[in-house]
Amino acid sequence: MLCLEFTTGNVKWDDRSIGAAALCYAEGRLYLHGENGEVALVEATPEVYREKGRFKPTDPPDHGASKAWAYPVIADGRLYIRDLGTLWCYEVKPVKPL
Repeated sequence: MLCLEFTTGNVKWDDRSIGAAALCYAEGRLYLHGENGEVALVEATPEVYREKGRFKPTDPPDHGASKAWAYPVIADGRLYIRDLGTLWCYEVKPVKPL
């Protein structure tokens, strides 16, 4: 991950994170799906790389030497992660207090 100042091209920060990954942006956060199958949540801020969490989906498919490249998708408060013929869905919408 690399953050650049758009107008100058100056590097604000860089971090290896989970390595090569596909990503999507939703509500101030980056959702990364690494080629190793890991998923990370990163706060999108120009000041610092701030990883909020990381996990590997349960029961991933065996894809031998191939890598996971499918982009994560956010829709209706749910995070969808696909890897080969497997699809996981996680609720990511904030819980409203009672």
